Amino acid sequence: MPKVRPAKPQDLPAITHISHQTLLLGREGSQVFPSEALWGELFVAPYLKRGCCNLVAEEGNEVVGYILGACSDWALLGHLLPRLPLLLLWLALGRFGPPLPHLAYLLRLLLFRGPRAPKDRYPAHLHIAVSPKAQGQGVGRALLATFLDCLKEKGVPGVQLSTTRANQAARRLYQSFGFRLYAKRASPFWAPYHGRPVIHEVWVKAL
Repeated sequence: MPKVRPAKPQDLPAITHISHQTLLLGREGSQVFPSEALWGELFVAPYLKRGCCNLVAEEGNEVVGYILGACSDWALLGHLLPRLPLLLLWLALGRFGPPLPHLAYLLRLLLFRGPRAPKDRYPAHLHIAVSPKAQGQGVGRALLATFLDCLKEKGVPGVQLSTTRANQAARRLYQSFGFRLYAKRASPFWAPYHGRPVIHEVWVKAL
């Protein structure tokens, strides 16, 4: 069984790789968002710099899963916003490859946001993923249990997460930890990539 430990800044490449490897509804997503480096800058680095209770699961010297948390969205934005103009300039100059697929993905994120639970009751949120080769070994369960204990120790009143109706294994995991479905919405966000709209869900747990 992989061991769970706090995530470190030097875990950025490994976490980014797993996250990018599973971004297309659990499948490899380079055709959706080609640049793994830009993905890491936008969606992983802010958590490692300003998040809370970040964890990785490690087997030998290899990271095989992670959970990234935030106790405040403003903390993440405080890291990302000052860097965003430079990242967009690099994107326009082709440093991350063809700009169009990246810009299309980011624009769709802004246009088709999923449902959210109230931040006063559920201020924390999380992202979790396990490398395909380590799935089915209890890695996600170990990460989530340790993460929730960390939030409780910090006095966080509640946590929310986003998933899709298609991710049945994840939904069963969240239910087993006492999460409940708070809201759902059919979203066209994934339609160009998945072939049809997907039901986005937000799940919550009071701590």
